[in-house]
Amino acid sequence: MSLVKKSLTAFVLLLTQACALLPQQQATSETASSSQKPPVSETLRPLPDDSVYELLVAELSLRDQDLDTALQLYRHQADRTRDQGLIETTARLADYMDQYAVAADYAQRWLLREPDSSEAHFILASTLSRLGRPLDGLPHMQRVLELGGDSNFAAMAATTLSRPAGEIDAFFTALQAIARKHPQDNSLRIAQALMMQYRQREEEALAITRKVLAEEPANPHALLIETRTLSQLERHEEALERLKYAVDQNPRHKRLRHDLARRLVKTDLYQAKAHYEVLARQHPQDNDILLELILINRELSNTEEAEKQLQSLSNSPRQSSRAHYLLGRMAEEDQDWDDALRHYESATQLPEFDEASRRLASISLSTDGREQTLERLANWRQRLPEQAEFIYLLEAEILRKANLNQRGFALLSQGLEQLPNSDKLRYARSLFAERIGDLSAVETDLRHILARDPDNSAALNALGYTLANLSSRLDEAEQLVRRALELAPNDPAILDSYGWILLLKGDLQGALVHLEKAFDQSQDHEIAAHLGEAYWLLGREDDAYKVWQAGLRDTPDSPIIYDTQKRLNLLND
Repeated sequence: MSLVKKSLTAFVLLLTQACALLPQQQATSETASSSQKPPVSETLRPLPDDSVYELLVAELSLRDQDLDTALQLYRHQADRTRDQGLIETTARLADYMDQYAVAADYAQRWLLREPDSSEAHFILASTLSRLGRPLDGLPHMQRVLELGGDSNFAAMAATTLSRPAGEIDAFFTALQAIARKHPQDNSLRIAQALMMQYRQREEEALAITRKVLAEEPANPHALLIETRTLSQLERHEEALERLKYAVDQNPRHKRLRHDLARRLVKTDLYQAKAHYEVLARQHPQDNDILLELILINRELSNTEEAEKQLQSLSNSPRQSSRAHYLLGRMAEEDQDWDDALRHYESATQLPEFDEASRRLASISLSTDGREQTLERLANWRQRLPEQAEFIYLLEAEILRKANLNQRGFALLSQGLEQLPNSDKLRYARSLFAERIGDLSAVETDLRHILARDPDNSAALNALGYTLANLSSRLDEAEQLVRRALELAPNDPAILDSYGWILLLKGDLQGALVHLEKAFDQSQDHEIAAHLGEAYWLLGREDDAYKVWQAGLRDTPDSPIIYDTQKRLNLLND
């Protein structure tokens, strides 16, 4: 055996072991499946010699839980070699990492060669749903069912409920059509029941759910829908009894026990406490559960026990930070703002730090005003140089919301002197540069990022959009944003940029396609401004005003919608 083949064999064995070490994926909705990702198949492939080293680095990155590096390397090699096994690995890993656009892309490539792969159809259905395209994903989940795989229509239904009403209706109609073809499938039944519950068709939801429970009495998703439907019908005692049964049947199901604990808070604090204690043992990293347990102990006047629970978190810097974060939350509950600020300033370690700093800024803005908050954050930044990047970004966001763009640019310039390799600060500074019309500064920062990371879709999009707005370099702008769109084909901001550039170039129909797709995913006021202008130029005045009004709902003082209407001579000064 050649040295290359020996290395490749070792790599494949390592890869198989590493994938087995990956933790189980957590469900992202109350109806999502909790099954583990299938391992990468152990196959030998005639890869180029110079691919072996990079793939070995990817494998070692997996073992070190450096998933970003692993995914980047697998993508590179999958694109370069077009190897089917690497395409499958990339799709699985991206799906595990919630990199939905990437996972969907590679699942589609997977299906080009294996159109009957139920796993590829499942990944594509799930990721399209999470990308805001549940209707596009539904035929793929149907195909999983037809191929004999484990389907999960319920997770797709849960995701769909956050979409606009028209999409919910369309999904429900399509789901019903599939259910008529497969009337005995419990995944379809649970999805139907969930949507019935959402539509307040409680009796129908109960009837469907109980068909599932007749066959699977311990099905946690069916029990969850049943108990919540009973609550909607105000059949509270029955809901409580069914919840107790559900928890007995599924003692490690977090959401069922949490529902029961919250319900018991209203009727029996001692029983509620017992269930929260179980939850705290089962999920020791869940700050919210621990906080609720401490609040119950305070309500029961178990002050010593509450203090012990907090003291138990203070044995290390990491736990101390967690304790201060929880104490800050408790102080907020009591509206003791000074105490909350003091505790949040002491929550200096990740993962609590980011949320603690946001809460600190929010409270300080409300109680002290903008300038004192900025001074507080600046002082905090000096005391915590290891967290300086995040604090700089927090300060910059406050300045951005206040339209203090020159100050924001100056602040981030100061930050880059301290942290010259921070792409986050450089990207944030480019946004301020765009606001003050400094194209040269925008281009310098974004091209610096792209020199280090050529596939940074956010930087490609920002540079292309800025070139379109601040220069006549529309062809270059289109090329940059097109590349960003290839990397993230469903990102609404990128779709908006591409549509806007096409509009500026006079391609109204092409612009409309991309702007409508962007607006379907996000009713952001900037997207609304661009889509409304496209409609107006096409003579669809009523549609233009509807879209502008939708954009103004969340941003009633939108300067871009105002400027658009003024430029189209639709406003009287």
